[in-house]
Amino acid sequence: MHRSTRLIALAAAALVAASLAACGGGATPTPAPPSVSIEASEFVFSPDKISASAGQTLTIKLVNKGIIEHDFTIDALNVKLLVGVGKTGETTTPSLAAGTYDFYCAIPGHKEAGMVGTLEVK
Repeated sequence: MHRSTRLIALAAAALVAASLAACGGGATPTPAPPSVSIEASEFVFSPDKISASAGQTLTIKLVNKGIIEHDFTIDALNVKLLVGVGKTGETTTPSLAAGTYDFYCAIPGHKEAGMVGTLEVK
């Protein structure tokens, strides 16, 4: 092979290698955790029963459809999310163990008025 032909072949091989490296081959993206949307209003959560899989986290989106602020609290998981009127908030639980977890609105009087629900983890 002539020297110029070898240089062209080497340059072409380097270009192909660089192109292949740029195409990816990286790690598979981590999927987003499962999520649930809950509407809060006076004095109810909808839905008031939600479920999740053990060993996973759960992203909870709270949409306040009420005329006063509400929150979403799960004491056993140390989860607390306060959402103003007409606003939406989001939180993610820690990795969930199997069991039943009670959630409620911790605004004074709301839990007592029936603003409660359950998270079932299997």
